[in-house]
Amino acid sequence: MKTLPHELPDDPAQLKQMLLELQQALAEKDALIAEQSAQIHELLAQYNARLAREFAKKSEKLPGAGEVFNEAEAELDAEQV
Repeated sequence: MKTLPHELPDDPAQLKQMLLELQQALAEKDALIAEQSAQIHELLAQYNARLAREFAKKSEKLPGAGEVFNEAEAELDAEQV
């Protein structure tokens, strides 16, 4: 609700009270925004961690797999002897 200049009271005490109420409302709004911002950052961190886990590079090495597929190296070693 916007107050026009001619609608403001002439009493300095009332003006001070209105100013204090506005400052308090702004402080509450700032606190709410800071809390929401922290929640957003936490959710983004969780989302990024989940993406990293799901799409991260995965090792497909199996124990002993290098020994099974070394036929080419075995052929080269046999020719060199």
